[in-house]
Amino acid sequence: MMDSRKIEDYLSLKSHYNNSSLLLEGADKVRVLNLKKVSGGVTNNLYSFLLMFSKQGIEHQLDLILKTYPEPTSLWFKTYRPNEDVRKYVREFEAMTSLERHNFPVPHVYLCECDPFFIGYHFVIMQQEKIMQESDNNLGRFASTLARLHNLKVDELDIKSLTFPKDDSAFAKEWPFRFKHVIGETRHYRSLKKDFEYAIRWLEENSVNNKCPKYCLIHGEYHPGHTILTSDNILKVIDWEGVAIGDPAFDVGYAYHMVKLMYNLKNSDSGEKAAERFVSEYTKNFEGDVEPRLEYYKVVGILGVTIAVSLLISNPLEAYKRFGRKALARSLAFPFLRFHFVNRKWMNADFLVSYLQYFQEFVETNLKR
Repeated sequence: MMDSRKIEDYLSLKSHYNNSSLLLEGADKVRVLNLKKVSGGVTNNLYSFLLMFSKQGIEHQLDLILKTYPEPTSLWFKTYRPNEDVRKYVREFEAMTSLERHNFPVPHVYLCECDPFFIGYHFVIMQQEKIMQESDNNLGRFASTLARLHNLKVDELDIKSLTFPKDDSAFAKEWPFRFKHVIGETRHYRSLKKDFEYAIRWLEENSVNNKCPKYCLIHGEYHPGHTILTSDNILKVIDWEGVAIGDPAFDVGYAYHMVKLMYNLKNSDSGEKAAERFVSEYTKNFEGDVEPRLEYYKVVGILGVTIAVSLLISNPLEAYKRFGRKALARSLAFPFLRFHFVNRKWMNADFLVSYLQYFQEFVETNLKR
């Protein structure tokens, strides 16, 4: 469990050495209140808390988020750029700091701690936003915000932890190598693994035809769940641990499938229309052209998410720990029941399993035709 006393001691120490933008110089009576876990992901956990302190008799308070990184890197995060910093917390902190400086809508980040000694993890502390509503009803703004990110001049952002791919085809070629590395080190149901291998071969055959004319800053996991609409009506982008310099078509291809599936959960006829509208709105706002490479990165995007989901579904105990009994049941049933109509309907009630089925249908329809 996260210990509020450890956070208090850490912040007091930082303040004593004038090494924190959180506390005013000379602050005292540092208190961390209402500490609670607000979400737990595959690679990190988020905690909210109220920070209170005093200076010259005046009390101050801040609503904050502490994001922990249990592992500095992961099996997924294999870079093919030898001079690049692979620490996700450093990349996220530097990217958000730079983006805010260039007036791109992200939460304000206060500090990044690279030493796990203090609370047991590497972590970043940032502002907690007051959320007005979920952002998936703002598809136009969602698309134009991504275009705005890609229109930024990446050279001017000066994010030291990131480097450019070595040439215009390097980014496209990274993906089949990365996918082969991951599935070679992990377990998956046989039917899924065959489709993974087929999709990887398709990527290998087509990577040379998808050179990027101009690299930019990409989010890496852009979807509606990684945006929030704040109480002052600003759409802000969160969760930047996948940030990189790469092809803007990657973010568009990745988001395409996520938008399609998220809208399908509400209305089975709306997913395709929403995904196409997203691409259309993005295209209107982006100062470039991703269309020639979009099909390639649709495959990259769907394959990356599906492999990550398969890592959980193929490990029923892990599925249970993270998502409960229903995920356990569906992970056990997946290899046996997914072709029966009634059981498909039952399985589709689970977003994770739905994504696996969606991937297999996508491969059959788009790659094996």
